[in-house]
Amino acid sequence: KKKTRTVFSRSQVAQLESMFVAKRYLSSAERSNLALTLKLTETQVKIWFQNRRNKWKRQI
Repeated sequence: KKKTRTVFSRSQVAQLESMFVAKRYLSSAERSNLALTLKLTETQVKIWFQNRRNKWKRQI
């Protein structure tokens, strides 16, 4: 069974984007703290960063 798509709020995306600008890769501790702050799972944060890095690479 396929998982449903996670819809991020504007504030969550804004925080994720600002973190991405600061660091392209997060440590597990940073990922954990960010997930707690945004009320997301660590996996959701990890996948968001993977997708964002791919988007960034395509834009270059």
